[in-house]
Amino acid sequence: MKSRSCNIWKKRITQSVIICAVLLAIITARCSSLSTGVPKTGCYKREGLDTRIEAVIDEFRDSVPEMMKKGKIPGVAIALVDNQGILWTEGFGYTDRKRNIPVTPDTLFAICSMSKTFTATAVMLAVRDRLVDLDEPITTYLPDFRVYSRFEEHPEEKITLRHLLSHTAGLPGEAPLGNNFEPSATVSFEDHVKSIFGTWLVCAVGKGFVYCNTGPDLAAYILQVVSGKPFEQYMKERLFAPLGMSNSAVGKEALKSTNRAVGHQIGFSETPAVPPPILGAGGVFTTAKDLATFVQFHLNRGNHEGKTILEESLFDIMYEPVTESKDNRRNGLCIVLDNRNEGLMLHHGGGGFGFSSYMLWFPEYGMGTVVVTNRVFHPFTSKLATTVLDRLIKDRIISKRFTLPEPSTEDLPGVWKRTSEHNSSPYRPQWRRYCGTYRFRFSGYKLKWWARLALALDLEQYTPRIKVYQKDGYLCLTESRFLGNFWDRQVAQKLEEVRPGLFLTASGGALDFRGEIPAWRNYRLKKR
Repeated sequence: MKSRSCNIWKKRITQSVIICAVLLAIITARCSSLSTGVPKTGCYKREGLDTRIEAVIDEFRDSVPEMMKKGKIPGVAIALVDNQGILWTEGFGYTDRKRNIPVTPDTLFAICSMSKTFTATAVMLAVRDRLVDLDEPITTYLPDFRVYSRFEEHPEEKITLRHLLSHTAGLPGEAPLGNNFEPSATVSFEDHVKSIFGTWLVCAVGKGFVYCNTGPDLAAYILQVVSGKPFEQYMKERLFAPLGMSNSAVGKEALKSTNRAVGHQIGFSETPAVPPPILGAGGVFTTAKDLATFVQFHLNRGNHEGKTILEESLFDIMYEPVTESKDNRRNGLCIVLDNRNEGLMLHHGGGGFGFSSYMLWFPEYGMGTVVVTNRVFHPFTSKLATTVLDRLIKDRIISKRFTLPEPSTEDLPGVWKRTSEHNSSPYRPQWRRYCGTYRFRFSGYKLKWWARLALALDLEQYTPRIKVYQKDGYLCLTESRFLGNFWDRQVAQKLEEVRPGLFLTASGGALDFRGEIPAWRNYRLKKR
């Protein structure tokens, strides 16, 4: 008995030592700083720049290296832009910590979810060319498209491009094939999109805001179908080329660039070079200069170098609020609308695969900023993007050129939370085989040793996993704290069986045991 007790204590002490070692490694990784010198490369300032604006820029330039050190960011490229073009742009730090190649304004970065705004803009070009209609059911373009819902029959016949681009189609966040946890260079864009067919909606069509990658990817696929061209080619010919964005590309085309930043992420020794096949939702690679041109195009409401590329009325549609969320934030078609500095701020960010990006512009002030970085996740990208403009506006160095009317937000759906129609299913003995702990499957990533150890030890904060168990006569599901970084974490959610082996939570998450490999929210699982 005494020997057994000693063995238990030895085991606990060993586990404690290992956990402490892992936590120490994590803390060390987070506290590792950049090398002392942060190079500044490719600085451009517009000739004849207002001396007050230049003074703010210079003050900000001096603060960027310190902000990068606090955010543990290897490289940054920034641009300040107005209706006439770039006022200032510059690169800071390195494209890759290993090779110490300086970042310039022409360095290519993955902008991840910011790609959604590009896809929405491309859809508006297709609307202009009468290839698509925003309010036509998407089954018009994709006759084989089918999804399921506990709220309505044949929901696919109600979903439109407007729903896809405003995140109100009720679609799940990710596709079963080629998603963020398992990006794959072997899964085609077509197969990725086709895997969305047959999935279950989170909420009824048009009844709530559910941020997702599936909607913009479906929209991108529709562009591919109606144009008869690969989405990458459509973007290049219809959007990038007319705007002179010669250094921008979608997907694998970006790998040809020799001036490309490498993504960095805590816990990963290597992230995927390209996040295929999430093309419409996250496949754009661009530079600070090209991104500034895109923002200028929006500031000028479709005009580029004296030529109208997109009618103003289509920008009005794109910017029209479709949903409302907390903090007076509204959402248009893949664009976020905020009241800031007594004006309307349009913006979108992106993050993943070792990259983080942000763009914003104030139509009334006629100015915007863009920031691209090669580290995720950190809060400094939005701070880098907003600091200069906040200062210019608050110090009244720039002023409003006009005043936009306050858009109406009456009767707009909000962020989807949960349904009152959820009917938790009484527990059945045969469901015992479903109970247990399930870890998300990873592929395409190379983890550092301490991250692998954290996964092996099943540390709550660092492990993407769920637990399925019986409680109070119901089958329940709880997610680890790690998953709270991606969505509102599920805690002790009772499950409803809607098909044999398929369960839904009140907020619409789908737990599927019908195939050989179980899945949660379309992410594949492995039972511990």
